Amino acid sequence: MGMMYVDTLGLKFSEMLTLFLLVGGDLDPITSVQQTTDGNAVLVSTLDSTIRLMDKSNGKMLQHYKGHTNTDFRIRSCLGFGDAAVFSGSEDGKVYIWDVLEGKVLESLQAHEGKVASAVACNSVRKEFASAGVDGNVIVWGMPQ
Repeated sequence: MGMMYVDTLGLKFSEMLTLFLLVGGDLDPITSVQQTTDGNAVLVSTLDSTIRLMDKSNGKMLQHYKGHTNTDFRIRSCLGFGDAAVFSGSEDGKVYIWDVLEGKVLESLQAHEGKVASAVACNSVRKEFASAGVDGNVIVWGMPQ
């Protein structure tokens, strides 16, 4: 018999239930969740091509991010550079970067051959981020100094 591991990011059961009901209950499935550095909000990606920044204390949406495509695959999103930017892959093979406060697309980078840039990860200390795609490649991107 297999085992299942669920990473709750330190969320209490009531917070997870609220998140599910407010974000996933009436919407498409959740594909990615990341807590902000201060622990007050959660970045949630769903299969309706929308990423939402949700307040953990009351469940309200603080901001949403659109422009990428995410309707069929599990694509992960993340916060980076001191929670100042949102990074996400897309089914069009691009990596998108948004300003966390304004919700505007800062960059759209052609990253991967094929259909999906499936994951991104940030390293704020080195001012780099990485993307992975179904083309089998991992690309490390540098930010201008």
